[in-house]
Parts: sequence; C-alpha cells; structure tokens
Amino acid sequence: MTAIILLVCHSVRELVDLSDALWQNAFNIERSLNYYRIKRRLQLFRFHCREFWLRQPLNNSDSMHRRTDIDFAAVEAGAECMDTFDDSTRELHARFQQAEGRHLTPLDWDIEVVDGKELKASFYDYADPVPKYFNDQIGQLSEGVSFTVTGNLAVNCERFSINLVHNNETRDVALHINPRLPQNYIVRNTKVQDIWGSEEVSSALPFLLSRGDKFSIQVLVTEACYMISVNGQHFATYTHRIPYRNVSILEVKGDVGNVEMQRTLVLNYPQRLPESGAKNIELHIDDEVDEIDASVEETVKIPHEWCLISAPITQSDSSPKSTHSSNDFGLTLPYYGALPPNSLVEGRCLKIEGRVRLLPHSFYINLQKGEDIWPHPVVAFHLNPRFSKASSGAIGKAVVCRNAWFDGSWAQEERSELDTNFRPGRTFSLVIVCTKDSYEVYVNRQFMTDFKYKVEPSLVDTVYIQGDVKLWNVTLEQNPLIKGKNVRVYHNPLYTDEY
Repeated sequence: MTAIILLVCHSVRELVDLSDALWQNAFNIERSLNYYRIKRRLQLFRFHCREFWLRQPLNNSDSMHRRTDIDFAAVEAGAECMDTFDDSTRELHARFQQAEGRHLTPLDWDIEVVDGKELKASFYDYADPVPKYFNDQIGQLSEGVSFTVTGNLAVNCERFSINLVHNNETRDVALHINPRLPQNYIVRNTKVQDIWGSEEVSSALPFLLSRGDKFSIQVLVTEACYMISVNGQHFATYTHRIPYRNVSILEVKGDVGNVEMQRTLVLNYPQRLPESGAKNIELHIDDEVDEIDASVEETVKIPHEWCLISAPITQSDSSPKSTHSSNDFGLTLPYYGALPPNSLVEGRCLKIEGRVRLLPHSFYINLQKGEDIWPHPVVAFHLNPRFSKASSGAIGKAVVCRNAWFDGSWAQEERSELDTNFRPGRTFSLVIVCTKDSYEVYVNRQFMTDFKYKVEPSLVDTVYIQGDVKLWNVTLEQNPLIKGKNVRVYHNPLYTDEY
C-alpha cells in the first residue's frame, strides 16, 4: 500500500512539473521538454548532495555552519520526514542547505552567480580522457590545505579542468574548475552520481588566461568553501556542495602541458606572484607645503578621450581637469596599493582618480591591513557605492555603504542613498580624508559622506579597489590649508572648525 501511495505521489509530482514547464515556456513542446529535463536533473543532483551530507558524521567544526533560517520545505526529496530527524541529522541537513543556498560572503559582493541551466555535457568530456596529471595520494583535506597547479596552456588551448575527486564508485567530483578560453570564463561545478549541478561562471575579475602562456591556479580549502586564485589573484569562492574531507584525488585534463602540483598548508591566501603583489602608492606628503591658494584648480591624470565614448567632452565646473596622455592605460584591477606604516594620520588624504564604467553596478574601496583574502583582513574602512537600476532620481544616484571589519566580523553597516558625482563614463577624483575622528569622502571636491573610526587608521597599510571603475592613479597627499582661511582644502561644509 505504501509503495502504491509513493508511486501516485511521484506521478503527480511529474505531472505538476510537466505542467509548470509548459506554462513557463508558452506551451512550446521542445523548450518545455528541455526545461523539464533540466529541472529534473537539478532536483536529482540536490537529492544526491543531501544524501551525501546526511551520511557524514558530525564533528566540532560543523558548528561553524549552523543555520537558524532553514526552509526545509525547499528540499526536493524527504522534506516531509524532517519532523522525525534527530538533532544531528537536522544539522547535516542545514549543512546541505547552506551549500545549496549559495549565500554570498563579502568577498563575493561584486560577483554575479549564474546558474548553468543550459548545461552542455559535451563541455565536460574530452577527446583524450587520459589526465595530464593524476595524483591519488593528496592526503587528508582540512582547512588551510592549498593546492597550486602550474603548467603551460597549449597554443591551441580550448579548455582544461582541475578536479578534486572522491575515490568512490561513481568518482564524484567535489570541485570542477574548467577554464574555457573561447568563452572567456571559468566554470565551477560539482558532479554527484554522474549528474552535474548548476554551473557558476561569473567573476568580478577579468579572464586572465592566454594561449601559449604559463598558468598558476591555487585552490584553498576552508570550512565554508573553496577559494580559487588565478595567477596570484583571488578569482572566486565556491561553497561546498558535497563534503570535502573524503576527497583523495586531484587530476588535470585538457589542453595543457608540463603540469605540476604543490600541496602546502598555508596560513594566508592567495600566494602572490610578482605581478600580482601590491604596488607602492605615490607619496605627496611634504609637510613643509601645507598651504595652497584657493584658486588652484584640481587636476587629475585622466585623458579627456576616455571620459565619454560617443559624445563630445565638456568639463563642468565640478569636474576635475585632465593633464594626462590618452596613451596611458591606467592601473589594473583588482588594485592593491601599499602604504608605509602609520602613514594614514590626521591631515592626510588618499586621492583616487578614475572613470566610472558605462554600465556600472558597484565598486568598492577597502582601507585594510595586509593583502590577504583569507584569513579575512582587518578593514578599517569599506566604501561601496552601489548603482541600482531601481534607484530613482538623477543619474549618479547611488546607495553608498560604509563599514569596517574587525574582531572577526563586520560592524553595523551604514548606508545612504546619495546623489553622487559619479556618472557613467565620466571621470572622478575621489578623496578619503583622515580627520580627528572620522574618514570624510569627497568626489570632485564635493563632500559626499563620512564614517566614524571603528579601527585606528594608522594600522592601514593596503588599499584594495575592485569593481566597475577604470583606475588611473592613487596617491597619498596632504590635505593642505587654504591661504588666508582657517580650513583645509577638503573640509565638511557642515563644520567650520579647523582640523
């Protein structure tokens, strides 16, 4: 009788799924069947992932993944039985929910996660199935274990993959990293019981691999996720969809040669290459020059030709003037700038010159201690303008978020919707001023916002910039006094006291 009931329920579910597929695709039979197959594949994938977590014994580290906002009804199979689960089973179920839910960390704020629903299985198969590198003695995985794979891309390279594999009957792939050069993106995915999950393909970083060149890809294991860097730059995180502790094989397939792998236990991530390390920030902090004429016009090193793509350039009174050559290609992102110790003090300011991209989503600036991504660095000031399509008002309207990371977590975020001087395709001069008790932010000499110190600014030794901007110059300067007045060049108009 139970078997009959289960069969009926299964048939009803399939009928509902088919009806939904027809409705979603305007009753186009071919598209509806494809939609139905994809949905069933992902449901089966999630079911197998869930079973994987349920078979795992709990340990002390599992408490890090505890969630209190689990929606058990979202589970594709077995949700009706949750009331009979014991606490440990619920905890493992929460672990699965966290992995499948793909909750973004601050590192991923500018990364759009894309489901690979148009999965093409042929991209996961190779004409030559023999790995270019195979190692089934990689040792026990734990937080801090790092694998760095190096080699050469073939001159006709189309794609290759790095796989962390379970040594079980179905050779389940916990992490599949698959750079595809014709498409200029890197796929991340998981395979369980010969079923691939949803692809993640997007990243805030540009594609950094070129045919015929050497490559270096680092994979760091943490309790929450894998962290992936390409040529010394953090590229993406990938939340564990199945447990990592039983991974025992690392293999590399595809159009690469001279492949080598180094396994290390690291205390920080990523491993920097010479070209990916922090660049020294120019210092213009001559303490003897602490006054300027109020009539001195601000200049930035940005060519006019880059201000707008299709319209003649006209400089408004509030726009900084340019003196730079159009042949200058600026600074690459992500940008890491190094500051001397104790250089951010009262009376000094960080000047950042650049151009907003034509279709901006957001960008952010971190004043932080160190270049590491993991462990999370202390961030004295996180400035994050977000340009939402839903924002009302004039172009340049943005939600400006401010925050700080210390003592292992973010502080209370401050956010304001402001009419900024950021315009798509236009240049800007952003200045972060250190005052007695706060950072003050100015764009094109106009005050935008401030942020009270949560951490002493003197500990900042790194400036990290990422997002939808073209970056031209970063300097540390004095905030000089205006001759004949008792105020600095950059001063909050709400206050008249001297800094």
